[in-house]
Amino acid sequence: MANFMDVFHSLWAEIIYMMSPLTDILDQRSIFSYLGAIFFVFLFIVIVRLRRPHKEIRGRALWRLLTKRSVWLHRSALLDYKLYLFNLPLMAFVLGFFIVSSSFWSNLFTSGLTSLFGPAATTTSTHWGIIAMLAVVQVLALDFGYWLGHAAMHKSPILWQFHKLHHSAEVMTPATEFRQHPVELILMPCVIGVTTGFSYAVTTHWFGTGAVAMGTVGYNIILCVHMLTFHHVRHSHINIPFTGVMGLILHSPAHHQIHHSDNPKHFDRNMGYMLSIWDWLAGTLHMPQPGERVVLGVGHEGEEHDSVANAIWVPFRDAGMLIRKKSLRIWRRVRPHAVANKDAG
Repeated sequence: MANFMDVFHSLWAEIIYMMSPLTDILDQRSIFSYLGAIFFVFLFIVIVRLRRPHKEIRGRALWRLLTKRSVWLHRSALLDYKLYLFNLPLMAFVLGFFIVSSSFWSNLFTSGLTSLFGPAATTTSTHWGIIAMLAVVQVLALDFGYWLGHAAMHKSPILWQFHKLHHSAEVMTPATEFRQHPVELILMPCVIGVTTGFSYAVTTHWFGTGAVAMGTVGYNIILCVHMLTFHHVRHSHINIPFTGVMGLILHSPAHHQIHHSDNPKHFDRNMGYMLSIWDWLAGTLHMPQPGERVVLGVGHEGEEHDSVANAIWVPFRDAGMLIRKKSLRIWRRVRPHAVANKDAG
């Protein structure tokens, strides 16, 4: 009986651990982030209506917009829900072992900086301006890491096979965020870990050993605000555009909907997370235009992503074929006579 109870308690502890992100306000799986997104969309629509003269706020029309059956019950959305349930235990128990964290990179970069410039000084200033600046630096590091990893997924033909699963969505709901291949769920945090780890090491040497802790509070506030507002709306049918100077700095839901467009002029555009500045600097920014029509998906390329099994297997198959072809081309350049003899045989 005691053994049974031990097993039961262990199993229950694992279940609680797996479900803990649902109550973590800084986690994108948190129920609070979904409720925040609903409230934010409702508030945005109300504000837009009130700014337009002679426009009434009709509760029934608003409800139909938010609960659009053609979106929430679309076959693409149903696959998103299945992939969320598939990826949830993977993210909780498996994928973390393969992710190289920001702490690892921070310690590595700190060792390098220490060997070059000596150990970091102890923090002596807690001025609010420095604290705010450190928070902004941490946000910039996070967002640049996201953009860098995202750009790599688009520019590399091999990595694109895995990221294509995410872009094969024909409609978008907040669950589309988890329409990701496990390879992408490992790669993106690893890249973000490099940029954030580097920022932690540099700011520690500039502002002392307490710099990271000082910036973390402001960083968490910024991340929390984004999580409760724009994060889930990025993957939705609700069009909220930023234009002008704001659109050059901030990545709006409309920016991300354009990113998912099947129009060739939108390919590899708007790859940021919270910010648009990296796309602006790299020349990959496409500003939302009034009345611009966006059709989601990747056309025929996404047809095989019709089940969880195919969503996981097909990217491995296609990436393997590309690697094999590339290896063969390299072999032919290095050993042309051997390939000629092999073909002749």
